[in-house]
Amino acid sequence: MSAGRYFLGAIVDDLDQVAESSETNNVQAGDGGPLEVFAPPPGVRSFVPVVLSSAGLRNSFFTSELTLANRGTQEARLEFIYQAHRGEGSGLASDVIAPGRQMIFPDAIDYLRRQGLSIPPGGNRIGTLEVRLPDSSSEIGVLVRTATAVPEGRAGLAYPGIDGDKGFEGPVYLCGLRQNSRDRSNVAFQNMGTTAQGAITLRTTAFSGDPGDTTVKDLGTRELAPGEFHQFSPVLGTVANGYVRVERVDGKAPFYAYGVINDNANSDGSFVFPVAAGSLEGSLRHTLPVIVEINEFSSELTVTNFSQEEKTLHFDFVAEGLTTAGRTARFSLRLEPGRQRIIPDVIDTEMRREGVEGVPAGRGGLAGALFATVKSGDMSGVVIGARTSSSDGRGGRYGVFYNAVPDGAAFTGSVWIDALQQNEENRSNLALVNTGEVDDSPSVFELDIYDGETGMLVETITMDNVRPEDAKGVRLAARRWHQFNGILSKYAQGTTQGYVRVRRIAGNNPFLAYGVVNDGGAPGQRSGDGAFVPARQ
Repeated sequence: MSAGRYFLGAIVDDLDQVAESSETNNVQAGDGGPLEVFAPPPGVRSFVPVVLSSAGLRNSFFTSELTLANRGTQEARLEFIYQAHRGEGSGLASDVIAPGRQMIFPDAIDYLRRQGLSIPPGGNRIGTLEVRLPDSSSEIGVLVRTATAVPEGRAGLAYPGIDGDKGFEGPVYLCGLRQNSRDRSNVAFQNMGTTAQGAITLRTTAFSGDPGDTTVKDLGTRELAPGEFHQFSPVLGTVANGYVRVERVDGKAPFYAYGVINDNANSDGSFVFPVAAGSLEGSLRHTLPVIVEINEFSSELTVTNFSQEEKTLHFDFVAEGLTTAGRTARFSLRLEPGRQRIIPDVIDTEMRREGVEGVPAGRGGLAGALFATVKSGDMSGVVIGARTSSSDGRGGRYGVFYNAVPDGAAFTGSVWIDALQQNEENRSNLALVNTGEVDDSPSVFELDIYDGETGMLVETITMDNVRPEDAKGVRLAARRWHQFNGILSKYAQGTTQGYVRVRRIAGNNPFLAYGVVNDGGAPGQRSGDGAFVPARQ
C-alpha cells in the first residue's frame, strides 16, 4: 500500500450504539474532547474509523490489535488523532517507526494510552483514529485484527486500511448475511471525510435473498459527522438470508461500509467486504480465490443477484485431486432477480452429491480457485463470496469470509502482505492465484520476506531455493491456486513477525494474493481460527 489515507472498518460485535457528538472544538493532546479534522496535504492522511476494547454478546470481550508497517527506507514519524465515541480520551499523540520495521500492538487502545492519551483504563472504549504520515512518499501499511478470547485461544478477524481516496460515493452492497440459530449479522458505516466536507446522510436497506420473499426493509437514514460511525446490530431482523445496500443520500464526504457475520456459539467474526455496485458493471468473469474440502475445513459458497435480471452462472472449480482433464469440475446456478443463495459445504453438496464429473467420491484433499461466468450479458449485480471454516467442537465454527474479484481488478505488478506472525500463539500462510484472465500461460513469482523486528530482508523465495512442495506456487500454472503453509517458519526461521512482497517476474495473467494468520503456533494448537489478510499494492 502506498502512502495516503487509510480507512479501517470497525468490528464491533453487537455493542450498544455509540453516543453522538456534534461538537467540533480543537483540543490539545489528552484533553479528552472532540477534535476538528482539517484536510492535510494530499496523500498524507490515514483514517482509522474505529479501534476498540469493549464487551460484546455472550461474554465476549473484543480488543483491536494494530499493525503499522514502514516498508520504506526512511524513518517515519506518525501523528495519531484519536476521537473517542465511548470512554472519552480524545487527543493527539505521535510515534516513530524505523525504516523497514513493522510494529504490532496487541491492544491499540492500550498503546494510545501509553502514548499519553487520557483514555480510561477500563470499561468499553471505542474511538476513531487518524494517522498522519510524514509525506506522500511514505510506505506505511495499516491493518487491524480484532478478536475475543475463546476456550481454545482467540477468535476474530482482520481488516486492512483502506486508502481514503477510495471511499465510496455511490451505493455499496454487503452480501452473504444471515440471521439464524447459528449466526448473526451486523452492518456498520462511517463518514470518511474532514470537517470541511461536513456531515453526510446514509440510507440502509435490507433485502431478503430467499426465493419468493420480496421483503425489503428500509432501515431509514442516519446523519454522520466526520469520523463518526453507526452500526445496526443485528441488521436483518426477521430475515434469515439477506443482503444490505448502503447509499449516500446527502452530503459530499466519502463513506465506508462493511458487514460482520458472528458465530452464535463462539462469537467468532467474519468480515464482509463491501462491493460497490458500479465496480461490477461490464465484468464478464469473477475469480474466487479458493474453496476447500481439506482436513477439517470446508467452504460455504454465497451467490447474490441484486440486479433486476435473472442470471445463470457457470462455475469452473480448478484443483489438484479432481479427476477430469484440466483438473476442472463444472456446475451452474440460476438466480432470480434479488435472490441470494448460501450453499454450505459447496464441494460436497453442490458438486459431489449432484454427480459433477471429476469430483472424487471420498471427502477431503481438494483446494482451488473458483471461476464464474454468466450465460448471457455481464456480471452486473452479482456478488460471489465464500466462508471457509472448521468446527470448534462445541457446535460453532471458526472461519473467514472473502469475495470474488471481477476481471480487471486483480494485480499485475508487485503487492505486499503485512502483519504475518509466527510465534507460540500465531502462524501464517500465504496464497497465490494465477487468474488465467489473459491466456493459458504460467506466471513466475518471487517472494521477499522481511523481518518486522529488524526491517531486514531475510529470504527471497525463487525457483532456485523453493521447497519441492511449493515449486508449483513459484511457477504457477494458469487458473491454479497455491498456498505456502507456515511461510515464516518454513522460509524465515526465527522471524516472529514480518511482511512479504510478492513480485510477478514472468507471465501475462493478473494474479491474486492473500495471507491468513491462524490462532495457534502450529496446526492443531489453540483455536485454529483464521484472519484473512488481503494483499495491498
